[in-house]
Amino acid sequence: MKVITGNRVPIKMWLEEIEESALEQARNLAMLPFAFHHIALMPDAHAGMGMPIGGVLAADGVLVPNAVGADIGCGMCAIKTNLDYRTLDRR
Repeated sequence: MKVITGNRVPIKMWLEEIEESALEQARNLAMLPFAFHHIALMPDAHAGMGMPIGGVLAADGVLVPNAVGADIGCGMCAIKTNLDYRTLDRR
């Protein structure tokens, strides 16, 4: 794992090489005021529509529904749970 510092939060990358455009998108995410702890880039990360595909953004105090990328075959599933966000560990 490689860690890039110098932004508001660090970027942790689980890949050796990445497109410059995807890295720039990750840097932009890492400067957001609600970005939490770090930005993660998975081994398949590549440029998306504003956020890298294969990127993970943890947000503090906001929901970002489109922070899942926009690639063919990529997506997410919303599942209702009984979890209360106030009880979650926010480290």
